Amino acid sequence: MEDSKFENALRKAVPITGWLKRLLPHELALYNSGEIQNITHHGSSSIWLESLSCSPPPGRTNVYRPMGDTEVIYLVEHGELPDTQPYQAIIEGQSGRLYANKYLTGVKWTQTNPTTIVEFCAPTELIETLKQKQMKIEDGALSMGLGNKAGKGLPLFNESITKGETTFRIVKIKRNKEK
Repeated sequence: MEDSKFENALRKAVPITGWLKRLLPHELALYNSGEIQNITHHGSSSIWLESLSCSPPPGRTNVYRPMGDTEVIYLVEHGELPDTQPYQAIIEGQSGRLYANKYLTGVKWTQTNPTTIVEFCAPTELIETLKQKQMKIEDGALSMGLGNKAGKGLPLFNESITKGETTFRIVKIKRNKEK
């Protein structure tokens, strides 16, 4: 989300105090620390929390992944992506974030029921290696598959996370108000 749209969403946000109990523990911690902010609009059936993307330093590239609860909880608890999805795409740059957002807004669909967008800041060299393994263009964004049916780059990506070369942070959450 570009800065002006984000600032506008913050100004229009409605209080979510009564719905904070719907957040997962790591989501509530991010909200309470101010790392992610409420952008829930009036009449929304979901809680929306978001933060702006970070600008990657030279030699690093941001990639994004929409994730369901099971996958993001695994990432938060173990510091790596689980080997559970056959494709497990990461999508490069700001166009990748916009593409990932389509899964939270319902424009795109997957059976993993994404609730979260995670931003990974990875060495550009790693991303280029993953592109060589498998890459496709999806709605103008460059997508690299990590799973065993697309690219098979998950071990490389996870190794980079484990070594601290690739960092991650949650940049958007959609949590239904109803359970």
